[in-house]
Amino acid sequence: MKDRLHWSRRRFLQTAGCTSLGMISTSMGLPASADSRQHRAIPIPRFAYVGYGNDADPLHEIGVFAIDGDRWIQVEVIPSRHPSSLVLHPIRPYLYVANEVDQHEYLPSGTVEAYRIDELNGRLTLLNRQALSLSATSPRHLAISPDSTVLVAAVHGGGAYNVLPIRDDGSVGRVAGILKETGAGPDAEHQRSAHPQVTIFDGTGQLLCADMGSDRLSVLHLHKRRFGVSSRGAAQSGSGPHQLALHPDNRLLFVAGALDASVTSYRYHQEGGRIAQPLHRVSLVRGQSHKTCGTALMAMHSSGKYLYTALRNSLGDGVTVWHICAKTGALRPLQTADTKGEGLHAMIVSPDSGKLLALNRREGAVISWNISGTDGRLGQAAQVAQVTAPMSLAVKYL
Repeated sequence: MKDRLHWSRRRFLQTAGCTSLGMISTSMGLPASADSRQHRAIPIPRFAYVGYGNDADPLHEIGVFAIDGDRWIQVEVIPSRHPSSLVLHPIRPYLYVANEVDQHEYLPSGTVEAYRIDELNGRLTLLNRQALSLSATSPRHLAISPDSTVLVAAVHGGGAYNVLPIRDDGSVGRVAGILKETGAGPDAEHQRSAHPQVTIFDGTGQLLCADMGSDRLSVLHLHKRRFGVSSRGAAQSGSGPHQLALHPDNRLLFVAGALDASVTSYRYHQEGGRIAQPLHRVSLVRGQSHKTCGTALMAMHSSGKYLYTALRNSLGDGVTVWHICAKTGALRPLQTADTKGEGLHAMIVSPDSGKLLALNRREGAVISWNISGTDGRLGQAAQVAQVTAPMSLAVKYL
């Protein structure tokens, strides 16, 4: 009886907090019982975090939004220096931010911020700001290990990966491991040196990494918070790999190119930590030169059946929905949907896989599409928030 009263009180407080923000979000039913059928479904608190700001302005911000269906209500705005990547703790109410800067306390270093999330209203409290290793400037992406004990940063400037421990209180400790990368690619403008761009964990805790500067794909492992190399491979020469999407079965890896607007699928052998030869490659534009193709964006549906792609510049037709063949890695186009403006900056699929969310940096908008549960196709695009030059996005359902 005591546990039941405690549960009800917690839900009551969550509901009261949401109602105060005007939230009436997708509902979750109470347990199926005679008593519960007499009650209405209780809203689940849903919040979005958007990093934004012009590159020329040193004052950037993170906007906190309460999600009310297709309407986002701004709850809070906090300062944050160039928040290029946002990642949510998978279990606990913490948000981590990569600050894409080249100096901290007069030293050449980027930083990482840790925030506590208020579960009632989504507001953020800064826990700490931690410097990366010396010369590790302009971090582009963060990933949290499956056991939630470490945070890994892919650092564009300085060409390195950093590992930082996550403390019990959610704050981030000092850098515990560094892997310095070398190499170059054929593009003299963008590939003069190594530029790690993204890293993701597989189901066993190994790291899959993409280096835009050297066209390198790597599988790394961590031992006592130190990096080890499981395998190295090469992406298409001059493609500049910058985004990765791992199929839910951990057997297919999709790589998006920053320099040639391509998406390539690879067979991934998780047991051996090895990325095999490419299986299938698609270009998102036709008849364009290598220099004008632009950056390919992508987002994976949690079912593993669909991949969503777009371009960052105006050459793309919109968001393309692809059907994934799990056996061969081949992509078959299903639909091209309008983007409500030229070019996108980033895309993610919502935690419940019901929406595709994208940032239009040029238009200063957050765009949402409903995803069909039947075939993965997209509905009409809707603008859900307006901010200045959005660059990063994370969505949390409590």
